[in-house]
Amino acid sequence: MDGLAIGASLNEIRPAVTDGIIRAVYQPSRSLISLRIAAGAKHMLLIAPREASIHLSELDVPNPASPSPFVMLLRRHIRGGRVAAIRQRDWDRVVTIDIERSHSRRTRTYQLVAELTGVRGNLYLVGDDMVLGALRPNQRNRPGAPYEALPRQGKISPSEVDDEALCSVLESEAPIAALARSVDGLGRATAADIMARIDEESALSERASEVRRGLNALLVNVAAPQAHVSEDGSRAAFYEPPWSARQIATYGAAIDQVLSAADAQSAWREHEPIEALGRAIRRRQRTMDKLRSWLDDAEQAETLRRWANLLMIYHSEVDARAAEATLVDPETDESLVIPLNPSLSAIENAQRFYERVKRLRRGRPHVESRMKRISRELERLEVAQEAIREGSTPPTVEDLLPADGGRKRSADERPSLRAIEREGFTIWVGRNARDNDRLLRAASPDDLWMHAKGLPGSHVIVRSRGSEDVPESVCRYAARLAAANSKARGERHVAVMVAKVKHVKKPRGAPAGLVHVRKADTLAVEPMKGDE
Repeated sequence: MDGLAIGASLNEIRPAVTDGIIRAVYQPSRSLISLRIAAGAKHMLLIAPREASIHLSELDVPNPASPSPFVMLLRRHIRGGRVAAIRQRDWDRVVTIDIERSHSRRTRTYQLVAELTGVRGNLYLVGDDMVLGALRPNQRNRPGAPYEALPRQGKISPSEVDDEALCSVLESEAPIAALARSVDGLGRATAADIMARIDEESALSERASEVRRGLNALLVNVAAPQAHVSEDGSRAAFYEPPWSARQIATYGAAIDQVLSAADAQSAWREHEPIEALGRAIRRRQRTMDKLRSWLDDAEQAETLRRWANLLMIYHSEVDARAAEATLVDPETDESLVIPLNPSLSAIENAQRFYERVKRLRRGRPHVESRMKRISRELERLEVAQEAIREGSTPPTVEDLLPADGGRKRSADERPSLRAIEREGFTIWVGRNARDNDRLLRAASPDDLWMHAKGLPGSHVIVRSRGSEDVPESVCRYAARLAAANSKARGERHVAVMVAKVKHVKKPRGAPAGLVHVRKADTLAVEPMKGDE
């Protein structure tokens, strides 16, 4: 969501939950908080800072049995509180929810500050201008310190931008990016939708005026969202987009449909890794089918161009409000039946065909590039799924398909491994699939390897000390670390595989973090708690 989309979502949220009482707080996944609010009707407000999202949802989101420390903090301070106000700072992706809660005959006001900025997003509980806690640790806002807001970006408000500024933007080499950099609350996707409606061959001043009118139309839709979802379910918009889409009753429902189509709920639904990978594979296969269909449609570009040319030649002979026209191509003497929009004139129908030809030709390189990327992802997922069936430890879909697109990291970008000393033994814990690979490569054959059985999670290595056996207390401590760094961290007991590194191998060609274990024992332990 960009700032304008967040504003549109808030205009649905405010009338539904203002003056409502927060009845429950849950954390379905590491980066998602749900608030159950009673305000006449019952509502669920989903806040996902790392997904830059906030909306009213009707998804079936499970409630974890074991609350995180941050959820316990929220329950202690804001459960039972009244939602007094919901504010957005200008068009920034920062939302503040004011909550009034009675404590010992006096009312105290808290702020739930959501910085919906993507990978660096966070959620803070603030009281008396002091940070009480955060969804993720952050050096800028430590508990007990005054809350320090994100710096303002100094962009132009979309309601105040003028044609002169827009002319400067449109003259740049990358006008879409320049528009998003210049106008407050406007993301690149929304900027691209505005530019898609602009005639690139018109005069600069005319294009600037069209962009300004597009921005004004967006502001109208922020106040009264006209929710749409793309045909493939991959994108939601609070306005009528220039791409093929269907209208949805509310913007929140549109976002729900995107989450369902993208299987973004897998973080809280994953129980079987093979099923999770299977869902990811099927989703990409459906996307590939849609992209192939799009390319098939793109082959009709030449036919559309011929139709447009004939309508321009014979426009005076085409009956008004006709649903089709039969015209003869003077070059081939072929008689063509051309479908028409009866509400448009012959010339307007021709212009519509020309615009479709332009979009098809412009979109082909992007579609072909996306197909290549998805094909690579499918190969990685299918290899991982087959390896898991053969007994390999399961990675997560996120580990297989990192958000950075798989680009190589420089040495100083590589994530640092976590080392813990216990009774003179060094225990190493991987943080992600790359760490797990590095751990295994650096380990000695007689080191102990541990991993939650049958679940995605971190690899844990206990360094051996020659012929000295690893004490049972160290083994159990390391096993509890492995359980705590797995998808089963909220369970009471977790089965952990324990094996010597010489019995753990990475299959040839397998993705990072995926290994096959030839011989292992199983240890049932309680996951390590955060304060141990």
